[in-house]
Amino acid sequence: MDTVFFYRLIDAVRDSLDRAGREPYALQRIVRHDEWVDFALLQDYLDAVGCDEVPLYWEGRSFPVHDSIKLLKRSDDLRRIERTGGIFLREEALLAPVVALSSHGVEDTVLIAGERVPGALKRLIDDYRKFARAHSRTKPWITVIGDDNLPRPRGLDWDSLVLDPGFRDDLRTQVDAFFAQRDEYVRMGVAHRRGMLFSGPPGNGKTSALRVIASVRDEPFILHKVKNHTDQSELDDAFNRAMREAPAILCFEDVDSLFDGGLLSHFLNRIDGLYPLEGVLILATTNHPEKLDSAITERPSRFDRLFHFGNPAAPERRHFLKQGLGEAFDEDLVRQTDGFSMAQVKEVRVSACLEAIHAGLPGPTKDGALRSIERLRGQRGHRPDRRRAGAQHRLPLDPRINDSDREGPVRR
Repeated sequence: MDTVFFYRLIDAVRDSLDRAGREPYALQRIVRHDEWVDFALLQDYLDAVGCDEVPLYWEGRSFPVHDSIKLLKRSDDLRRIERTGGIFLREEALLAPVVALSSHGVEDTVLIAGERVPGALKRLIDDYRKFARAHSRTKPWITVIGDDNLPRPRGLDWDSLVLDPGFRDDLRTQVDAFFAQRDEYVRMGVAHRRGMLFSGPPGNGKTSALRVIASVRDEPFILHKVKNHTDQSELDDAFNRAMREAPAILCFEDVDSLFDGGLLSHFLNRIDGLYPLEGVLILATTNHPEKLDSAITERPSRFDRLFHFGNPAAPERRHFLKQGLGEAFDEDLVRQTDGFSMAQVKEVRVSACLEAIHAGLPGPTKDGALRSIERLRGQRGHRPDRRRAGAQHRLPLDPRINDSDREGPVRR
């Protein structure tokens, strides 16, 4: 779509208003509208607050209002309706979304906006944003980019995480303080944006921590599961949604896959770009921190904190096995599970319970737990990770930090 098309569209809107006997508006094209407006939600907003609708005439013919209905497997509703092709008037402001075909044959929605008095359009946009923020906090879903939405976890809390208490409490404080102290960020002139990177071998609680955060916080949660075939448009969709719904949580699972897909440069540009992510907490996970580029780990304001979810230490293993095995617990089980991931420790308990069920026993036994441990040790691919569970690191943002500081726990 070239510039001439937009001039013609603006003329069409002006002509349509004249045909309907409406007063003229100062008209303009809204660029980058996808960063602040969801057209389906805009229709909900206009329905809620009320508006006048004027038909759009193009080259003398009426351009019919078009409802695009998208059926969804999982969402707030089973369908989303985006209404385009009409001119919507709300008080002294105007919005006219139109679906057009680009020169490449791709459909795109363009937005013409207008106002009769200065400031009317800004008031409309601000009012819509308040409506959108309130709506986003009532959704029982996690927004998944490129896939169906997921039910939002409920009823979880931080105490459900089997982690070192100090590590768990630090993570909780960092998350809660980000949203609670927004005014302090503003007062001190600091961008209200933080990034946290969760690393470590599979099965040690990274995903569990994300589920807890999604459960205890009411901010919109946008999840992008990065894959090798992830494209730039999906990445833009993730950032744009977070910007529209801020304050929000934007999460990237398996962020190291960005390197395989060649999207690292675009990812970094969206974080540091001209359109700031005010009010957005970025979370990312990786099972392979060694693949991460220094542009992610060593540049300030991208990922400010790294939390390493290592294999559980003896106190965490002891606490879980005691609770799960009851009278069958023995301290030898703590020693035997040294180097196990948390998922493997949980499997020890599950296997011992299943063996007891099959044998008709009233509860798990120590011998059953030991047999489960032996099976897990014999499984292919078991690689003990000897790093301390819950190790916390600051990313080396300061060049004066030496290698030993990079690998050691946070100094408080």
